[in-house]
Amino acid sequence: MRTWGSGVLAFVLGVSGCSESEPADGSGDSTGSDPGSSTGTGTGAVASSDDGGSTGVGGTADSSTTETPEPQSGELTVLTYNVAGLPQGISSSNPEQNIPQISPLLNAFPLVLVQEDFWYHAELTADIEHSNISEPFPADPMRMGIGDGLNRFSETPFAELERQQWYDCNGTVDCSSDCLARKGWSFARHTLAEGVEVDVYNLHMEAGGCPEDIEIRLQATLNLAEAIAERSDGRALVVAGDFNLRATDPEDVMPIANIMEGAGLTDVCLALECGDERIDKVLIRDGESVTLVPEQWWVPEEFVDARSGDPLSDHLPVAATLSWTG
Repeated sequence: MRTWGSGVLAFVLGVSGCSESEPADGSGDSTGSDPGSSTGTGTGAVASSDDGGSTGVGGTADSSTTETPEPQSGELTVLTYNVAGLPQGISSSNPEQNIPQISPLLNAFPLVLVQEDFWYHAELTADIEHSNISEPFPADPMRMGIGDGLNRFSETPFAELERQQWYDCNGTVDCSSDCLARKGWSFARHTLAEGVEVDVYNLHMEAGGCPEDIEIRLQATLNLAEAIAERSDGRALVVAGDFNLRATDPEDVMPIANIMEGAGLTDVCLALECGDERIDKVLIRDGESVTLVPEQWWVPEEFVDARSGDPLSDHLPVAATLSWTG
Protein backbone atom coordinates (compact mmCIF):
# COMPACT_ATOMS: atom_id res chain seq x y z
CA MET A 1 0.00 0.00 0.00
CA ARG A 2 1.35 3.43 -0.92
CA THR A 3 2.03 5.85 1.97
CA TRP A 4 1.21 9.47 1.17
CA GLY A 5 3.11 12.37 2.68
CA SER A 6 0.43 14.69 4.09
CA GLY A 7 2.10 17.91 2.93
CA VAL A 8 2.80 16.75 -0.62
CA LEU A 9 -0.62 15.14 -0.94
CA ALA A 10 -2.36 18.32 0.18
CA PHE A 11 -0.50 20.27 -2.51
CA VAL A 12 -1.28 17.78 -5.26
CA LEU A 13 -4.95 17.66 -4.31
CA GLY A 14 -5.02 21.44 -4.53
CA VAL A 15 -3.77 21.59 -8.10
CA SER A 16 -4.97 18.31 -9.60
CA GLY A 17 -8.27 17.36 -11.07
CA CYS A 18 -10.06 15.56 -13.83
CA SER A 19 -10.60 18.50 -16.17
CA GLU A 20 -10.32 17.60 -19.83
CA SER A 21 -6.94 18.22 -21.44
CA GLU A 22 -6.57 20.48 -24.44
CA PRO A 23 -5.25 19.29 -27.81
CA ALA A 24 -1.54 19.97 -28.33
CA ASP A 25 0.54 20.78 -31.38
CA GLY A 26 2.37 17.69 -32.58
CA SER A 27 5.04 19.24 -34.76
CA GLY A 28 8.17 19.22 -33.67
CA ASP A 29 -0.65 7.80 -12.47
CA SER A 30 0.45 6.68 -9.69
CA THR A 31 -0.95 3.46 -11.03
CA GLY A 32 -0.78 -0.23 -10.36
CA SER A 33 2.73 -1.51 -10.62
CA ASP A 34 3.94 -4.50 -12.60
CA PRO A 35 7.61 -4.99 -11.78
CA GLY A 36 7.73 -8.64 -12.85
CA SER A 37 10.96 -10.22 -14.01
CA SER A 38 13.11 -9.43 -16.99
CA THR A 39 12.35 -11.68 -19.95
CA GLY A 40 13.01 -11.92 -23.66
CA THR A 41 16.17 -11.56 -25.61
CA GLY A 42 17.69 -9.26 -28.17
CA THR A 43 18.54 -5.60 -28.52
CA GLY A 44 16.68 -2.65 -30.00
CA ALA A 45 16.91 -2.10 -33.73
CA VAL A 46 17.35 1.32 -35.26
CA ALA A 47 14.58 2.36 -37.63
CA SER A 48 15.61 2.24 -41.25
CA SER A 49 14.03 2.42 -44.65
CA ASP A 50 14.78 1.03 -48.08
CA ASP A 51 13.70 3.62 -50.60
CA GLY A 52 13.61 1.32 -53.56
CA GLY A 53 12.51 2.53 -57.00
CA SER A 54 12.35 1.28 -60.58
CA THR A 55 15.16 2.50 -62.80
CA GLY A 56 15.39 2.12 -66.57
CA VAL A 57 18.60 0.66 -68.00
CA GLY A 58 19.78 2.03 -71.36
CA GLY A 59 17.70 3.22 -74.33
CA THR A 60 15.04 5.89 -74.37
CA ALA A 61 12.26 6.01 -71.79
CA ASP A 62 8.84 5.04 -73.08
CA SER A 63 6.58 7.93 -72.14
CA SER A 64 3.50 5.77 -72.71
CA THR A 65 4.22 3.58 -69.68
CA THR A 66 4.25 4.52 -66.01
CA GLU A 67 6.55 2.60 -63.73
CA THR A 68 5.19 1.55 -60.32
CA PRO A 69 7.61 2.36 -57.49
CA GLU A 70 8.82 -0.62 -55.53
CA PRO A 71 7.47 -0.83 -51.95
CA GLN A 72 9.62 0.68 -49.25
CA SER A 73 10.48 -1.35 -46.18
CA GLY A 74 12.25 -1.04 -42.87
CA GLU A 75 12.10 -1.72 -39.15
CA LEU A 76 10.73 0.20 -36.20
CA THR A 77 11.46 -0.55 -32.55
CA VAL A 78 8.94 0.78 -30.04
CA LEU A 79 9.49 1.13 -26.28
CA THR A 80 6.59 1.70 -23.89
CA TYR A 81 7.55 2.65 -20.35
CA ASN A 82 5.67 3.89 -17.28
CA VAL A 83 8.42 5.96 -15.65
CA ALA A 84 6.68 6.52 -12.26
CA GLY A 85 7.07 10.28 -12.46
CA LEU A 86 4.81 11.51 -9.69
CA PRO A 87 6.55 13.84 -7.22
CA GLN A 88 9.11 12.33 -4.87
CA GLY A 89 7.32 11.01 -1.79
CA ILE A 90 4.13 10.28 -3.72
CA SER A 91 5.66 8.15 -6.46
CA SER A 92 6.09 4.50 -5.56
CA SER A 93 9.53 4.75 -7.16
CA ASN A 94 12.47 7.11 -6.51
CA PRO A 95 12.13 9.52 -9.44
CA GLU A 96 14.67 12.11 -8.35
CA GLN A 97 17.37 9.44 -8.51
CA ASN A 98 15.97 7.19 -11.22
CA ILE A 99 14.65 9.42 -13.99
CA PRO A 100 18.04 10.99 -14.80
CA GLN A 101 19.33 7.42 -15.27
CA ILE A 102 16.41 6.53 -17.54
CA SER A 103 17.02 9.42 -19.94
CA PRO A 104 20.15 8.25 -21.83
CA LEU A 105 18.88 4.66 -22.00
CA LEU A 106 15.96 5.76 -24.18
CA ASN A 107 18.25 6.58 -27.10
CA ALA A 108 18.50 2.93 -28.12
CA PHE A 109 14.83 2.97 -29.17
CA PRO A 110 13.64 4.92 -32.25
CA LEU A 111 10.14 5.43 -30.84
CA VAL A 112 9.57 5.86 -27.11
CA LEU A 113 6.12 6.16 -25.55
CA VAL A 114 6.15 7.07 -21.85
CA GLN A 115 3.45 7.23 -19.21
CA GLU A 116 3.55 9.07 -15.86
CA ASP A 117 5.93 11.71 -17.24
CA PHE A 118 4.27 14.09 -14.78
CA TRP A 119 6.83 16.02 -12.76
CA TYR A 120 10.33 15.42 -14.13
CA HIS A 121 10.00 15.99 -17.89
CA ALA A 122 13.16 18.13 -18.04
CA GLU A 123 15.17 15.38 -16.35
CA LEU A 124 13.65 12.67 -18.53
CA THR A 125 14.54 14.49 -21.75
CA ALA A 126 17.91 15.85 -20.62
CA ASP A 127 20.00 13.22 -22.43
CA ILE A 128 17.72 12.00 -25.17
CA GLU A 129 18.80 12.43 -28.79
CA HIS A 130 15.49 11.97 -30.61
CA SER A 131 14.69 14.69 -33.12
CA ASN A 132 10.98 14.87 -32.34
CA ILE A 133 9.76 15.35 -28.76
CA SER A 134 6.22 16.07 -27.62
CA GLU A 135 5.57 18.95 -25.25
CA PRO A 136 4.10 17.82 -21.92
CA PHE A 137 0.58 18.75 -20.88
CA PRO A 138 0.47 20.90 -18.92
CA ALA A 139 3.85 22.50 -19.40
CA ASP A 140 3.96 23.68 -15.77
CA PRO A 141 2.50 21.05 -13.40
CA MET A 142 3.58 23.09 -10.37
CA ARG A 143 1.14 25.82 -11.41
CA MET A 144 -1.49 23.95 -13.45
CA GLY A 145 -1.64 20.56 -11.76
CA ILE A 146 -0.67 17.06 -12.84
CA GLY A 147 -1.48 16.31 -16.47
CA ASP A 148 -1.80 13.14 -18.52
CA GLY A 149 1.87 12.10 -18.30
CA LEU A 150 1.82 10.87 -21.92
CA ASN A 151 4.79 11.85 -24.05
CA ARG A 152 6.61 10.50 -27.08
CA PHE A 153 10.17 10.76 -28.38
CA SER A 154 10.71 9.79 -32.01
CA GLU A 155 13.53 9.66 -34.54
CA THR A 156 11.01 10.20 -37.33
CA PRO A 157 8.59 13.14 -37.51
CA PHE A 158 5.02 13.10 -36.28
CA ALA A 159 2.11 15.50 -36.65
CA GLU A 160 -1.49 16.11 -35.55
CA LEU A 161 -0.70 15.40 -31.90
CA GLU A 162 -3.91 15.16 -29.90
CA ARG A 163 -4.59 14.40 -26.24
CA GLN A 164 -7.86 13.13 -24.77
CA GLN A 165 -8.78 12.44 -21.18
CA TRP A 166 -10.94 9.44 -20.26
CA TYR A 167 -14.59 10.35 -19.77
CA ASP A 168 -14.33 9.77 -16.00
CA CYS A 169 -11.94 8.85 -13.19
CA ASN A 170 -12.29 7.35 -9.73
CA GLY A 171 -10.42 7.83 -6.47
CA THR A 172 -8.44 10.70 -4.99
CA VAL A 173 -7.09 9.15 -1.80
CA ASP A 174 -8.29 5.60 -2.45
CA CYS A 175 -8.75 3.09 -5.30
CA SER A 176 -5.24 3.90 -6.66
CA SER A 177 -6.03 7.64 -6.66
CA ASP A 178 -6.56 7.82 -10.42
CA CYS A 179 -8.13 11.28 -10.19
CA LEU A 180 -4.80 12.78 -9.13
CA ALA A 181 -3.87 12.79 -12.84
CA ARG A 182 -5.67 13.44 -16.12
CA LYS A 183 -5.26 9.95 -17.53
CA GLY A 184 -6.28 9.22 -21.08
CA TRP A 185 -4.68 8.71 -24.50
CA SER A 186 -2.70 10.65 -27.06
CA PHE A 187 -2.58 10.29 -30.82
CA ALA A 188 -0.16 11.37 -33.55
CA ARG A 189 0.54 10.41 -37.17
CA HIS A 190 4.14 9.26 -37.63
CA THR A 191 5.99 9.30 -40.94
CA LEU A 192 8.41 6.37 -41.25
CA ALA A 193 9.50 7.22 -44.81
CA GLU A 194 8.12 9.30 -47.65
CA GLY A 195 4.52 8.25 -48.12
CA VAL A 196 4.65 5.70 -45.27
CA GLU A 197 2.57 6.70 -42.23
CA VAL A 198 1.54 4.92 -39.05
CA ASP A 199 -0.96 6.22 -36.50
CA VAL A 200 0.42 5.82 -32.97
CA TYR A 201 -1.69 5.89 -29.80
CA ASN A 202 -0.17 6.11 -26.31
CA LEU A 203 -2.48 5.40 -23.37
CA HIS A 204 -2.73 5.05 -19.62
CA MET A 205 -5.82 3.31 -18.22
CA GLU A 206 -7.37 3.56 -14.74
CA ALA A 207 -5.38 1.53 -12.23
CA GLY A 208 -7.79 0.99 -9.34
CA GLY A 209 -9.57 -2.23 -8.49
CA CYS A 210 -12.78 -0.73 -7.10
CA PRO A 211 -16.08 -1.41 -8.90
CA GLU A 212 -16.09 2.13 -10.27
CA ASP A 213 -12.63 1.64 -11.82
CA ILE A 214 -13.72 -1.58 -13.50
CA GLU A 215 -16.73 0.16 -15.04
CA ILE A 216 -14.62 3.11 -16.21
CA ARG A 217 -12.10 0.82 -17.90
CA LEU A 218 -14.92 -1.05 -19.64
CA GLN A 219 -16.50 2.10 -21.06
CA ALA A 220 -13.16 3.78 -21.78
CA THR A 221 -12.05 0.92 -24.02
CA LEU A 222 -15.26 1.25 -26.03
CA ASN A 223 -14.65 4.98 -26.36
CA LEU A 224 -11.07 4.37 -27.49
CA ALA A 225 -12.17 1.92 -30.18
CA GLU A 226 -14.63 4.53 -31.45
CA ALA A 227 -11.93 7.21 -31.47
CA ILE A 228 -9.60 4.94 -33.46
CA ALA A 229 -12.36 4.27 -35.99
CA GLU A 230 -12.92 8.01 -36.43
CA ARG A 231 -9.27 8.98 -36.81
CA SER A 232 -7.53 5.94 -38.27
CA ASP A 233 -9.93 4.11 -40.58
CA GLY A 234 -7.87 1.99 -42.97
CA ARG A 235 -4.57 3.12 -41.50
CA ALA A 236 -1.73 1.14 -39.91
CA LEU A 237 -1.69 1.38 -36.12
CA VAL A 238 0.50 1.07 -33.06
CA VAL A 239 -1.44 1.27 -29.79
CA ALA A 240 0.79 0.99 -26.74
CA GLY A 241 1.05 2.00 -23.12
CA ASP A 242 0.01 1.06 -19.60
CA PHE A 243 -3.32 -0.73 -20.09
CA ASN A 244 -3.72 -1.93 -16.49
CA LEU A 245 -5.49 -4.95 -18.02
CA ARG A 246 -4.67 -8.66 -17.95
CA ALA A 247 -6.45 -11.39 -19.89
CA THR A 248 -6.09 -13.62 -16.80
CA ASP A 249 -8.34 -11.29 -14.75
CA PRO A 250 -12.02 -12.03 -15.45
CA GLU A 251 -13.06 -8.38 -15.18
CA ASP A 252 -10.44 -7.44 -17.81
CA VAL A 253 -11.52 -9.90 -20.52
CA MET A 254 -14.23 -7.67 -21.96
CA PRO A 255 -12.21 -4.40 -21.94
CA ILE A 256 -9.35 -6.15 -23.75
CA ALA A 257 -11.80 -7.50 -26.32
CA ASN A 258 -13.28 -4.02 -26.78
CA ILE A 259 -9.87 -2.73 -27.89
CA MET A 260 -8.51 -5.76 -29.72
CA GLU A 261 -11.64 -6.68 -31.64
CA GLY A 262 -13.06 -3.18 -31.86
CA ALA A 263 -9.95 -1.83 -33.60
CA GLY A 264 -8.72 -5.06 -35.21
CA LEU A 265 -5.47 -5.11 -33.23
CA THR A 266 -2.87 -7.83 -32.61
CA ASP A 267 -0.86 -8.09 -29.38
CA VAL A 268 2.81 -8.40 -30.36
CA CYS A 269 3.57 -10.46 -27.26
CA LEU A 270 0.85 -12.99 -28.05
CA ALA A 271 1.69 -13.08 -31.76
CA LEU A 272 5.27 -14.05 -30.92
CA GLU A 273 4.19 -16.40 -28.10
CA CYS A 274 6.28 -14.48 -25.60
CA GLY A 275 4.65 -16.26 -22.65
CA ASP A 276 4.83 -13.16 -20.47
CA GLU A 277 1.62 -11.16 -20.62
CA ARG A 278 1.94 -7.77 -18.95
CA ILE A 279 -0.26 -4.74 -18.35
CA ASP A 280 2.19 -2.76 -20.50
CA LYS A 281 1.38 -3.72 -24.09
CA VAL A 282 2.22 -3.06 -27.73
CA LEU A 283 -0.68 -3.70 -30.12
CA ILE A 284 -0.51 -3.29 -33.91
CA ARG A 285 -2.65 -3.38 -37.06
CA ASP A 286 -1.97 -3.34 -40.78
CA GLY A 287 -3.32 -0.52 -42.91
CA GLU A 288 -4.54 -0.45 -46.49
CA SER A 289 -1.11 0.62 -47.75
CA VAL A 290 1.23 -0.22 -44.86
CA THR A 291 1.83 -3.64 -43.28
CA LEU A 292 3.36 -4.22 -39.85
CA VAL A 293 4.87 -7.58 -38.88
CA PRO A 294 5.93 -8.47 -35.32
CA GLU A 295 9.58 -9.51 -35.27
CA GLN A 296 10.60 -9.34 -31.62
CA TRP A 297 9.21 -8.61 -28.14
CA TRP A 298 11.30 -8.26 -25.00
CA VAL A 299 11.79 -6.58 -21.64
CA PRO A 300 15.02 -4.56 -21.83
CA GLU A 301 17.32 -5.44 -18.96
CA GLU A 302 19.34 -2.23 -18.84
CA PHE A 303 16.76 -0.08 -17.01
CA VAL A 304 18.15 -0.69 -13.53
CA ASP A 305 19.89 1.48 -10.96
CA ALA A 306 23.63 1.68 -11.58
CA ARG A 307 24.45 1.01 -7.94
CA SER A 308 21.75 -1.25 -6.54
CA GLY A 309 20.59 -3.03 -9.68
CA ASP A 310 16.97 -2.30 -8.75
CA PRO A 311 14.45 -1.37 -11.48
CA LEU A 312 14.28 2.34 -12.29
CA SER A 313 10.47 2.37 -12.10
CA ASP A 314 7.65 0.35 -10.56
CA HIS A 315 7.05 -0.95 -14.11
CA LEU A 316 9.53 -2.67 -16.38
CA PRO A 317 9.74 -1.31 -19.94
CA VAL A 318 8.43 -3.35 -22.85
CA ALA A 319 9.98 -3.20 -26.33
CA ALA A 320 8.87 -4.57 -29.70
CA THR A 321 10.51 -4.56 -33.12
CA LEU A 322 8.22 -4.40 -36.14
CA SER A 323 9.10 -4.77 -39.79
CA TRP A 324 7.08 -2.53 -42.08
CA THR A 325 6.35 -2.38 -45.78
CA GLY A 326 4.58 0.47 -47.49
